This record gives sequence, structure tokens and C-alpha cells, in this order.
Amino acid sequence: MENKMQKFIDHIQSTVPNRRIEKSDLEEFCISKSLKKGDVLLSMGTVCRHYYYVNRGVLKVYYFNEAAEERTGWIAFEDYFFSELESFTRGTPSRYEIVATEATEILQIHKNHIDLLIERHDWFSKFLFYNQQETILNLTKVIELFQKHSVKDRYEELFKYPDFIKKVKQKDLASMLGMSKYSISRVKKLE
Repeated sequence: MENKMQKFIDHIQSTVPNRRIEKSDLEEFCISKSLKKGDVLLSMGTVCRHYYYVNRGVLKVYYFNEAAEERTGWIAFEDYFFSELESFTRGTPSRYEIVATEATEILQIHKNHIDLLIERHDWFSKFLFYNQQETILNLTKVIELFQKHSVKDRYEELFKYPDFIKKVKQKDLASMLGMSKYSISRVKKLE
């Protein structure tokens, strides 16, 4: 777990650079977990009680719409720290499922441990705050992209993030962009 923990520490340090974070500050709170392709990390209807840090691999966050069609909400790649925030914060059953789309290694921190880390280390509060700010900024960018830009522009925006194109199935990209898999094929042909 040494190497996995160091990667997470480096991630925190990049967010809160003026703090010295020791492995001993985190190791009692982090649980390492390996997932195979198709393993479910969080099931719909269960309460999310963890934050997750993706060391390696890819996680798909999805839900089902009113017509029972699967919709990809987000993809979490390496070096991403997140939770199913509504369920985690409110203690409500999750409307989302989180599944590994390839072999994935994560660190997870239980809600009780998040609270302890906040109490013990001011740098962790700052890290969570900055992490949430970044998440909100990214969400705002996505909303704006959907409101102001064409499907082709949305697809081209993904080229700034090569992992989306390389590691995500076309049907999941299409779902995330609000288009059919046939539409995404047509957009790709325009390239």
C-alpha cells in the first residue's frame, strides 16, 4: 500500500502545497481495494459511506432514466478523488451505481474517518474544500458546454482529455454527451 498511499499524498500535496503530509497521517484511514472489470464499487439504492481515490483504472458512474435506459453521469480516471456526494452527505440511498470498467485500484476513506481527518488535520479540510471547488468548476463548465455548444463541440472538448477517447466505450461517451451512439459515430467521421 506504500506506493498507492504516496500517490494519494502527492495528489493532496498538489492541492494544498504548503503543508507537509506524512503517510502516518492517512494510513490508518485509507483502505486499499482492487476491482476487476465489471466489479461494482457502489450499488444503486445503498448509502454511499466513502470517498474514493482512483490510483489506477477507470470507474463509470451511471444511473437509469425514466425509460430505464442507462445514462453515464461521469467517468472517474486515475488521480481523481470523489464520492457520490448526495448519498454521502445526506445519508440517502444512491441513485447511481459505480462500476470498474477495467482493472482498478482505489483507496477508500469511510465517512467517520473523513470526519476524524478533518478534526485532526487542517490541511485535510482545505484539501476537501479545494477538491469540491474544482468539482463545482468542472460541473459548471459541463453545464455551459451543454447549454451553449453543439454535439460536435462537446465531442471535440473531450479531445482535451485523451483518456475519455482511449478508455471509455463509445456508448458511454455518447450517453455522457447526451447523444445516441449512432450520432457519435457520425461526429467522429467529421474529424
